[in-house]
Amino acid sequence: MKNTKRLVTDGLCAALYVVLSSLLGLSLGPIKLSIDGLPVLLAALLFGPADGVVVGLLAGFLGQLLGPYGVSATTPLWMLPVGILGLIVGLYAKRARGDIDRKKLAVVILLALLADTTVTTGVMYVDCLVYKYSFVTYSPYIVWRYVADVIKAALYTLILPPMLKVLRKDAS
Repeated sequence: MKNTKRLVTDGLCAALYVVLSSLLGLSLGPIKLSIDGLPVLLAALLFGPADGVVVGLLAGFLGQLLGPYGVSATTPLWMLPVGILGLIVGLYAKRARGDIDRKKLAVVILLALLADTTVTTGVMYVDCLVYKYSFVTYSPYIVWRYVADVIKAALYTLILPPMLKVLRKDAS
């Protein structure tokens, strides 16, 4: 029963990522302010790194499949950034063993988001090489993506601890 609940929660988190990514968010050209990573972070904090990675990879795949780009030769690469987001936060959760410190969480989330953006930038570069379009078009926005990460990290740090408290209380 416990594993079933965990599997269902992971699936719901991956699906919620797609909903948040496509419906909620502020797009400013190539920069997107969204809380779509919230379900991935939530799964990672609740269940650890394995679930964080699985939910992240599945969310990345569903985002590609259902989004405007569809499945392509670079789809596995586009799945990686969200998987890394779940891995980093999941490793912190495993080490913290349920005792989540808000300041440490803020730092870990920021580092995870910065890693996500760095990997996304690398994937974008590879995608440009594979599909022969110019990376120069996107490169001026990279700094702003990192700025958006700082804003998202602050939002996630405010939102996640109360959510975790409710979900853990509900699970017991």
